[in-house]
Amino acid sequence: MQESDALFGKLEPLLFEAGLTLVDLGVSRRGGAQVRLTVYSPKGTGTDECAKAYRIAYPEAQAVLSCSEPKLEVASPGIDRALRSARDWSIFQGQGVRVLLQGETEWIRGRIESADGSSARLACTGGSRVVEFEAVSKARLDSSQGGD
Repeated sequence: MQESDALFGKLEPLLFEAGLTLVDLGVSRRGGAQVRLTVYSPKGTGTDECAKAYRIAYPEAQAVLSCSEPKLEVASPGIDRALRSARDWSIFQGQGVRVLLQGETEWIRGRIESADGSSARLACTGGSRVVEFEAVSKARLDSSQGGD
């Protein structure tokens, strides 16, 4: 098991218990142990949420990476984050997105109503629309639509 997988497995339930979702985690050993976390809260992900995640993650990073002073960076997902996996679609349920399907030139805009392993249902201006992930060329959060 890779260090990043082990740390993800330790942190995900701890952060969830604190009201945060662990979106991404990366570990690098260049110049010492470096960890980058991306966390999300549907209520908003600001400096308070990042600080909370830092306080939870730091001792776990020390233990899992066997390092007394890991460099730890915690960030929010950003207002126009690319959706890269089915998990991302589930995490950001209720948020606005813009989607470009393969072979298309017009972006679809909507709010994620639900998502499973292969598709998402979007609430669009003209009604609901199902988007199959395999047909997606690009997908991004769309802050102009707001969130729940």
